[in-house]
Amino acid sequence: MSKKDEFVGYFIKYQQHLFNFILTLVPNYSDAEDILQKSASIMWDKFDTFDSSTLFLTWARKIVRFNISNYYRTKKNEYRLDDDLLERLCSVHQEASVYFEEQRAALKICMSKLDRTDRHLLELRYYQRVSVQDIARKLNKPAHLLYRRISMIFVSLQRCITRAMMSGDVV
Repeated sequence: MSKKDEFVGYFIKYQQHLFNFILTLVPNYSDAEDILQKSASIMWDKFDTFDSSTLFLTWARKIVRFNISNYYRTKKNEYRLDDDLLERLCSVHQEASVYFEEQRAALKICMSKLDRTDRHLLELRYYQRVSVQDIARKLNKPAHLLYRRISMIFVSLQRCITRAMMSGDVV
């Protein structure tokens, strides 16, 4: 795989995460899109210097952070974040991102432990966005029983996620 193909794979994987990061620091949606586009261009140009022993997201976030800082430096007579505050906000976002990534990884592990019927029920409801009433009709079961089952599955998943995160099984 070429370096540029590697970049495209990474960027596609983390694009939404980077955009959400920008939106937490830049109030204007259009400006956030511009910052992501500029950042992507810089990342593309500098990808040959990317050290694959580091995390792409960490590397990319530094480039995005630099572009956000430039964005605020160019703002005249508008509200702007100074570099110290911006750095603190980036740090908090990084910590939260790590935590949520760990939760997502734990959820994936816990979902794989569910029996096939429960996993299918959650997939219908939350991935395919089928209403509980439609699922009930499809499965010929009372809707109130499905609501109760989904609630029990959520409790089970929450316990599993908590155990996984406390045990350090999530990487």
